[in-house]
Amino acid sequence: MLSKKSVVTLGVGILGSNGMNGSSLLYKKSARQVSCRINDEVAILDLDRAIYFGLQGVGVHIWDSLEQPRSVDDLCASVMAEFEVSEEACQADVVQILGSLEAEGLIEATR
Repeated sequence: MLSKKSVVTLGVGILGSNGMNGSSLLYKKSARQVSCRINDEVAILDLDRAIYFGLQGVGVHIWDSLEQPRSVDDLCASVMAEFEVSEEACQADVVQILGSLEAEGLIEATR
């Protein structure tokens, strides 16, 4: 069971673009983490800090897609194929989720 003190849930929100360019950067899971599915959620453990993170909904779909390096545009196309969402809302959500994951060191961006 995950302790409340050590759990951070990365939610999905609609935020403006934070400067990520969908076509030039590729995102992939960091080697500093391990993750597993728990029902419809993903639990991610930051190995360096021993902090658990949780993803739900679209976040799970994005996380699963990051087994291989993916661009924002690729991720948006994948999300729009699975969920009923506008391109604008999808772009905002994907950028927000990637920004949160990258800020926590759970994913890495490369060119």
